[in-house]
Amino acid sequence: MGFRDLNRYPAQKARYDKYKEWLESTPEQRQAKFAAITDETRRARAEREIGYVSPFGTTGNTKVYLPTRIIATNQSGSGAAVAGTLRGLLANYTLTGDDFQALTDPILIEAKKFRFAKLTLTSVVAGTKRASRITGAMYSKPDVDSVTCPFGQNTGGQDYDTAVVAIKTESAYANFLQDNNGRNRARFTPEG
Repeated sequence: MGFRDLNRYPAQKARYDKYKEWLESTPEQRQAKFAAITDETRRARAEREIGYVSPFGTTGNTKVYLPTRIIATNQSGSGAAVAGTLRGLLANYTLTGDDFQALTDPILIEAKKFRFAKLTLTSVVAGTKRASRITGAMYSKPDVDSVTCPFGQNTGGQDYDTAVVAIKTESAYANFLQDNNGRNRARFTPEG
């Protein structure tokens, strides 16, 4: 520890004491402190429904589909705008239950451990000053809404990279990334 750190200690002692108290608290006490500050009504929770996705690279006259949970049509509450944008972007790459029933002779496979390709959209709105639940120090915390949905090919034999490029060229994708002064983010996760 250097002299600079020693000189800062008296000014930071109150925060350090609160930090030590946090470390010594039980998991139940930590959860109570977290719950006192967290506003659950602002937590993004997308409504989901049963949907179907065709894995990338599968070919043939009849495509293979796997059941999964996709974003539902009706969204409300925090994160609804992000979920609506994501649902619109992936509408061509997922099937709802009604769309699947309308297909003639699809191949349905139950694969419990299959890892779908996913797209995550994150909206980041500049936040206000809030007190830390650990030290009590004031800091600026942004409001972040993040929603993830699986997707697959929309034509037989399509590969993952082609689908990602197609999604990135959609105007809704570009508009989403430009919102909130360019703070919004998108992350693609490949299959597997």
